[in-house]
Amino acid sequence: MTPILRFGEVEVRPAEKTLSISGQRAELGSRAFEVLMALIENRGRVVTRDELFARAWPGLVVEENNLQQQISALRKLLGQDAILTVAGRGYQFVMAETSHTAQPPAAGTAAAEPPVGVSTTVASATAPRWHARRTAFIAAACALPVLIGLAAWWLVSRPSYKPAAGPLSIAVLPFANLTGDPDQGYVADGLTAALTHDLSRIRDAFIVDASMAYTFKNKPVLAQQAGRQLGVRYVLVGSVQHSREHIRFHAQLDDASSGTQLWSEDFDGDESDLFALEDQVTARIVNSIGREIIVAAARESEKRKSDPKVADLLLRAWALTLTGLTPKKLAAMEDLYRQALAIEPDNAMATIGLANVASYQAEVFGFALDAKTREAKFEEARALALKVRERDPALTGIYVSLGTYAKFHDDFAGFRRAAEARLALEPKNPVSYLNLAETYLEAAEPARVIELINQANDLDPKNQRDLWKVFMAYAHFMQGDNDGAIHWSMMALDKNPKLPYAYCILALAYAQQGNQAKARAAVDDLHRVAPMFTLALLNRPTASYPESAKVFWNNKLLPAWRLAGLPE
Repeated sequence: MTPILRFGEVEVRPAEKTLSISGQRAELGSRAFEVLMALIENRGRVVTRDELFARAWPGLVVEENNLQQQISALRKLLGQDAILTVAGRGYQFVMAETSHTAQPPAAGTAAAEPPVGVSTTVASATAPRWHARRTAFIAAACALPVLIGLAAWWLVSRPSYKPAAGPLSIAVLPFANLTGDPDQGYVADGLTAALTHDLSRIRDAFIVDASMAYTFKNKPVLAQQAGRQLGVRYVLVGSVQHSREHIRFHAQLDDASSGTQLWSEDFDGDESDLFALEDQVTARIVNSIGREIIVAAARESEKRKSDPKVADLLLRAWALTLTGLTPKKLAAMEDLYRQALAIEPDNAMATIGLANVASYQAEVFGFALDAKTREAKFEEARALALKVRERDPALTGIYVSLGTYAKFHDDFAGFRRAAEARLALEPKNPVSYLNLAETYLEAAEPARVIELINQANDLDPKNQRDLWKVFMAYAHFMQGDNDGAIHWSMMALDKNPKLPYAYCILALAYAQQGNQAKARAAVDDLHRVAPMFTLALLNRPTASYPESAKVFWNNKLLPAWRLAGLPE
């Protein structure tokens, strides 16, 4: 007979693949149920992400975000404390079993053996506080099944594929390295990033982020499959051959909706013609799709010729952006850009690259820098961005550094203008909405933050960036929704367990709920990942900031910060 598993008011029937809470059937997708069973069957240990992928998506290549969505759906039903995230390893089911009985086999079937690792002992009951909260939730959910997602949680429970990007949506899959030398892989990776960047300058196009497309590296996949998983109409694939200063790459554009090949062509040149070769590919894409679009880069091929050494350095720097940024990677990128500028002081792409590296180092990893070094980074980033803006104000990268400088130098209006300028130039780039959302976060206007993050997610639902989740967590904390703040913080930490701001928000929310033990644990985690992090690293509202920001800081953030025991 098949066992029926009970954890307080939660009842799991493996044979029927059903989950009930307080006697009411809960809606749960098949993937989420498989993830749940894998966790329950192995609840005495941490279950790795690879094990969960193999159980819920056998034989398929899927993005990390799919697993996070299933974990979030389960936590929404079972409670945030039901599934523990073990940073860098996986997840563990921690609810105590209260009953384990046999379930009669379905008619015509034989009784099954109990799953491996499932205990038949009786343990303590679930806490009453959890019971009351889940009972209310399930009563509402079962009474109104059409509203099962609930507006506040709809973003994380909707289907993983949503082709919201529109007809002109493109993914550049990682180019194959055909040089025969693995050490030359940066050439293919750099070209992938460079082409993605150039295509993003098409104002009406949605281009999948290069780091998201990078998940397909070295994986044989059909264009239609990649298009479905990334939510795009067109897929660009290719390969690179590189020898000394000569470069050849093959490019092919496929229509993912029909599986047909639109064009295929080989491009040859030396490294000094790298940008011109990119422009040729970009122009061919535009012509093949049949749209009247002017690409700024295509008008500047001659201006963008570079020394072969510079082109190689830029490729190396761009390749580093594909797998996430760390202080070590940023330092390597900084060195590469500085080498390029030593050869070509007016190279716009190297100048923007160095500006944004310096800005990112100062803002995101400023806790590791002394005050003088951090300020020098801000100043250098601003000076470099202004230098490029004089030549071409349409290069969107400059507004990242200019906005960050304004944010930390008492110029809220300049901060907002920079974000609005980028959005005007790149209205189909989700990061543009993230930049603008940050200005409303600083102004303590959480409803607008959530609206903008949802717009970004509609453009690219397959690639929820770490900061999206941190911003959502902070916005929910501002609204007094501590459960939502905890939910989004844990979502962020599931993907990146080294985000100091997520631990701060967790500590704040737990302290507001009166759970000092968990608040202290979050503070301890913050000290572990960022031992120099203090309140001083947050951007305290200054004279130019809206009054709403000052009220939030003084009346809510500071008291909550001290209650949580966060470092000042």
